Order: sequence, then structure tokens, then C-alpha cells
Amino acid sequence: MMDKLLVCGVVSAALRGEYLLARTIVRQKQPEWSDNKTRLFAVRVVSFTHALVSALGCIFSLLTDINYIREPYDYHKANAEYVFLFSMGYFIYDLLDMYIHGELESSKEYLIHHSLVITAFSIILLSGRLFGLAMIALLVEVQTVFLHLRTMVRLIYGSKHMPGFVDVLINANMICLFLFRHLPVCFLLFYLLVKDVKVPILLKMFLVFGLSFLEYHNTHLTMAVAKSDGFFGHERQALDEDSCDPLGSVKKEEEKTEKSEKSSVRTAKKID
Repeated sequence: MMDKLLVCGVVSAALRGEYLLARTIVRQKQPEWSDNKTRLFAVRVVSFTHALVSALGCIFSLLTDINYIREPYDYHKANAEYVFLFSMGYFIYDLLDMYIHGELESSKEYLIHHSLVITAFSIILLSGRLFGLAMIALLVEVQTVFLHLRTMVRLIYGSKHMPGFVDVLINANMICLFLFRHLPVCFLLFYLLVKDVKVPILLKMFLVFGLSFLEYHNTHLTMAVAKSDGFFGHERQALDEDSCDPLGSVKKEEEKTEKSEKSSVRTAKKID
């Protein structure tokens, strides 16, 4: 048990170091950016790292060992634990990071999501079960790679009119939302509710609740991305650091209010 906690701690510390390094580099390269925009970009760099490593570990595991799909409840493989521990370390780091910067109050959806994921991975690692279900659920990180790339690119460009490769990235992000977020979660819900006969009832209820919340989270994300990126009849929006996160800004409420008041004053002066 101690070795698992140590791995989580090392991952969290390493990601904290990456955040500080990314923030320093962005400040040097983009001195005109606000502190909020610099922080947001550095946060996305760390999130992209987590998504990429987790996605590669998940895809490699599923492609090289069919037992994760054949026996999603019973199958256990020691190497897979490190994939789960890496994700746990990231979510622990992210919660602490939001706490340090006073963002938890405006990040309730992230708080619930991260808490459910950490709890689920803890149950999986302690029981030695559900490795297949966890690997399938981690397919979400494939899409998250595109999501964070999309956010960083839109932070850099901001305007509605961007280079052609950005359109490719934005379209790939939307396609992957359905392929790697909605489909895996719907499959897991179907498996637990219809096919499974092994998962204990209380654990099954927790998993169904967690997956249902995740699908709500995915639906919210899909609708927000569609609105901001110009899908399903929406016009693509020009985004800034306060609006480029599809689930909304996690800035502290007083900072948002202060910025809104300053904007109102500037508007009033223009009218005068």
C-alpha cells in the first residue's frame, strides 16, 4: 500500500514541477499575457501530459491484452496498476492545485468528477478487480488529448479565423468526443446493467452512479464545445482566457466580479 501512495506522491510532485516550469516559460515567451491566461495555459500543459501518458498506456494495454475486454471484472495485471496510479496522482495534484489557487468554490463539477475517479481507482487497486472496466473508461483520455490541444491553440489564436490545421484539430476533437467519451461510457453502463453477474450490488450501484455522472459531464462538455467551436448550427465564437474552458472559467468569483466591474466602468466611460 505504501508503495502505491509513494507513486501517487511522486506523480503529483512531478506534475507540480511541470506546472511551475511551464508557467515560467510562458511568462518569458508571452510577457504580454495576463497572469490568469499564463496560469490557464500552464494548467493545460500539465493536463495534456496526463491525458497523453494515460491514453498511450490505456491503448497499449487494450491492444496487447484482450483479457481486459474478455474479463473486465476478474482480470488483473500488475503493470496496469501504474496506469491507474498515474491518473490518481494527477487528479490528486489537480485538486490540490485548485485549492492552492482558491478555485474549488467555482469548480464543483471538477471536484465531484475528480473525487469519484480517485474513489473508483482506490477501490480497483485495493480489490484487484475491475481492471478491464477501468481500462475501457480510460479511453476518455484519448479525446482529452485533443481537448487540451484545442484549448491551448484557441488560447494562442483567440479569433474566429484560424489556420487550416486548427480546423482539423477542432473537428477531430468533436469526433473523438463521441468515439472515446460517449461510446465507452454507454458500453460500460450497458455491461453493468445488462450483462454483468459478478459485480457486488453496492459496488455496482456506485459504478453506475459514477458512470451516469460522467455521461452527464460528457454531455455538458459536448454541448459547450459545440457552442464555442461552431457545431450543430452554432456560430464559432472568439474565445479569451475567461471563456476558452468549455466547462467555464475556474477563476475565483471575486476576480470575475472585479473584472466585470472594470469592464462596466470602461463601457460607461465610452458611453459618456
